[in-house]
Amino acid sequence: MTRYLDEFKVGEIIKTDPVILNQAEIIAFAKLYDPQPFHVDPELAKSSFYEGLIASGFQTIAIAFAQFARLGLIVESSMGGPGLDEVRWLIPVRPGDELHTKADVLEARPSRSKPDRGILRMAITVRNQRDEIVCTYRTLSILKTAPGSTGNPK
Repeated sequence: MTRYLDEFKVGEIIKTDPVILNQAEIIAFAKLYDPQPFHVDPELAKSSFYEGLIASGFQTIAIAFAQFARLGLIVESSMGGPGLDEVRWLIPVRPGDELHTKADVLEARPSRSKPDRGILRMAITVRNQRDEIVCTYRTLSILKTAPGSTGNPK
């Protein structure tokens, strides 16, 4: 199931299974990582700008990342990632929202100095059950090239 850098094609679209986020998950994540009232207290959240409990944007990114990881595409080829770019949280994610993640392959570039690896750059879009875009960002991942490869992506 593992794919290597040279097996990704620019323009390829990868979709994950959807995830439904519930109130308990939102609160548990926020208590640990983003303890703002509109993430951790349903009653206080009602009087906030958001008029109700919302998920942390960091949780939305973590869910999208986890769903992509669960596909198993880069289990053996991943060497980590140097960062995320252009993170945008466009509308709040609320309890009961069903999140759908799509990854568009933007670049699969071999390293000039290390031919056994390269950079996979993808644009990530997370939508809810109403097909509204809730979050976008770009990922940079370092992937191994296929064993015996010349390092040139297709």
